[in-house]
Amino acid sequence: MATPSNPTRVASRPSLWVLNPRRAGLLGWLFRYLAFTFLALLVLVGAGGVLLYRHFAATLPPLDAVAAYREHAPGVTRILAADGTLLAELAREHRSYASLHEIPEPLIQAFVATEDRRFYEHGGLDYRGLARALVANLRSGTVVQGGSTITQQVAKGILGDDRTLTRKIREAIASVRLENALTKDQILEVYLNKIFLGHGAYGVAAAASRYFDKDLDELTLAECALIAGLARAPSRTSPRAHPERALARRATVLRKMVTAGFITPAQQAEAEAEPLHLPARRDVFRWRAPYLAESVRRQLAATLGERTLLEDGLRIETALDLDAQRWAEAAVDRAVRKLDRRQGWRGPVAHVPDEPRRAALIEHLGRLFPRPLSDPDAWVLALVTETARREARVRIGPVEARLPLVRMRWAAPYDRNSGVNDRTISDVRDALVPGDVIWVQPVPPRAGQDPDPTALPVVRLGQTPRVEAALYTAELDTGYVVAMQGGHDYDRSQFNRPTQACRQPGSVFKAIYYALALDTGKWTMESILEDRPYEPEPGEEWNPSNIHGTLEGQVLLRNAFIYSLNLPSIRLFQRLGADAVVAWARRLGFTSEFIADKALSLGASCVRMEELARAFAIFGRGGRAWQPVYARRVLDKRGRVRLDHRAPQDPDLSVRDRLDRVANQVLHPPAQVVSETTAFLTTQMMRDVVTHGIGARAQRAGVPAAGKSGTASKNAFTTDTWFVGLTSRYVTVAWMGDDTYERSIGDEDASYTTATPLWTDFMKRLVAGVPHGPVPARRPAGITRKVVDSRTGGPPLPGQPTATLYLRPGG
Repeated sequence: MATPSNPTRVASRPSLWVLNPRRAGLLGWLFRYLAFTFLALLVLVGAGGVLLYRHFAATLPPLDAVAAYREHAPGVTRILAADGTLLAELAREHRSYASLHEIPEPLIQAFVATEDRRFYEHGGLDYRGLARALVANLRSGTVVQGGSTITQQVAKGILGDDRTLTRKIREAIASVRLENALTKDQILEVYLNKIFLGHGAYGVAAAASRYFDKDLDELTLAECALIAGLARAPSRTSPRAHPERALARRATVLRKMVTAGFITPAQQAEAEAEPLHLPARRDVFRWRAPYLAESVRRQLAATLGERTLLEDGLRIETALDLDAQRWAEAAVDRAVRKLDRRQGWRGPVAHVPDEPRRAALIEHLGRLFPRPLSDPDAWVLALVTETARREARVRIGPVEARLPLVRMRWAAPYDRNSGVNDRTISDVRDALVPGDVIWVQPVPPRAGQDPDPTALPVVRLGQTPRVEAALYTAELDTGYVVAMQGGHDYDRSQFNRPTQACRQPGSVFKAIYYALALDTGKWTMESILEDRPYEPEPGEEWNPSNIHGTLEGQVLLRNAFIYSLNLPSIRLFQRLGADAVVAWARRLGFTSEFIADKALSLGASCVRMEELARAFAIFGRGGRAWQPVYARRVLDKRGRVRLDHRAPQDPDLSVRDRLDRVANQVLHPPAQVVSETTAFLTTQMMRDVVTHGIGARAQRAGVPAAGKSGTASKNAFTTDTWFVGLTSRYVTVAWMGDDTYERSIGDEDASYTTATPLWTDFMKRLVAGVPHGPVPARRPAGITRKVVDSRTGGPPLPGQPTATLYLRPGG
């Protein structure tokens, strides 16, 4: 076996070691491991963050709605009178959008100083502000500061208000996106218009109106600060509910504005010294024309939808004439108070028995009516302090007044079971005792008499009327409804009698079927009708008579109509046939349910005021169709036309639109509902009602008029009285009655003592100074004129009254 030649040398050969000079040992390897792990985690977190961002970003709603907030924000629908005066505002949320340049700089500065001082510096998320809020909240142990920026609050508005981590993440992402998509001014404008500021006000313009009844450019620095202070807790710092908190919050906002450099300490001190003044909120809806505004609301809710009406910020233009509406309201008030007094005294509002409570009440009345007798039309509450046979003394706060017997002689006790009106008293003490709380109205001095400054003022006694009345008037040529007073007091009763009440029209309905008789050609104005007692059928209890129990034997058809004779009218109705009369009424636009029996001849089935206006307007328009127009035009907030019912005569039409409408009327004229001849003959007989018949009181309106009165009864007492009248310009319906059928209007009262005077009182003011033409407007070709003895229809007799009859061709 071979052996190494030099074993010793082999065994002693030295080892070779190669050392790495960069090797760091255990600590180095540990550091490298941790660094690699951190980098790997960082990559994983970054990737996770990207995935998480994409996940939450994918669930965000489109931000286009923020940029187009003005376009899509719910608006306030406004109903306007003919002259543009506001009648009502309708909205789920009270919003009024204002561009940023329309918002005063102090108001913008107040919000920025209070809500997000670094708004123009950060990119949507204010990390410094968030850290500052966190430290402040940790120090106080409660939430005293918020970290949300204005951009985040805008984002919150599109994401919801749930308090979850998920929503916070989405809010942060949306905030950054908003900052990239919109300018700072755009974001601020959306914020200032979207923010809720209490009492239904969304946005600064709505808040200025709601709290101070001002436009934005009218706000003071103090008012700007107060509005900005509402942003965090509008209910808790409401100036109406908690004025002391509102003032404290206002002071905080002003201090922050000084810190931010927006105002000087001197301006701060001046604003802090400004007293809080909140005008009494007056509901405009109830102020000017609530009955018409509510009718418009109902009508458009049915045609356009409730949601559209409350959210689309519509501009609804009506034809309401504010002067006419005021006259209608005043005429109704005078009429119902007069009739109510005639029915008797229902007693005081209250009675205060002891002196301490009386003293407290006098003090309260002084606050309630600070200038109690300064308005001659105003009714105020007063406390009766003394009574004697001829006079009572009353107090309204510090003001003492006299109530003489002559100003309360009507105050005989009310009796619901009696129809006797106009009873009187001869002693004040029969109606009043000290401690009674009553309504009084100042009595102005007589014309030409200088008031004695040392004498006590004189007042008259009043009470809240129990009876009701309504007026409805519209233009014949356009259909525009220019006034609607649906009752005496909207606050007491929102029931709109012209459109909602269905009441018996009484003899007004005679105009409907007398027109049918003339239309058939079988009857003329000179036809003879029998005026003799009604003959009840076996077992029949109905036994009508003429209004004053008169009997003529035979009577001209024209006279039976103008004197509203029941007995000949019933016989005419029976010969026409109830079914034919109902069909004719439907042709004239009546939709109410009729009971087609003999009692319909005296208006025993109910109708609506609006239906009567339509039928009479058709007669006044020569038989052409007519519809009432409540809304002339409706625009949405973008200015687009939603409805347009403007007539060619409308003053707001452009020349082009007026020509278009005139041409359309020529090409598509209104339907001829009844013949022009029938319309003329019917209107001429209604003209005779005013000039020679039962409606003579209407002549006091001062212009040519035609009409028909009616009195309806139930359970043997009068419940409804009417007068429906035409002039060359207007159709007007007046109604007075008892909503509850509690008591007869009056045993000796009828339309000529109630509704006709109401119609006349209103129309005198409506037509004053306005040119009017004849009624009827024109006589159709072929109609002949004949003068006869008014009683017999024969040739005129010397010294005897005559009547002018109009006959159709061949009549």
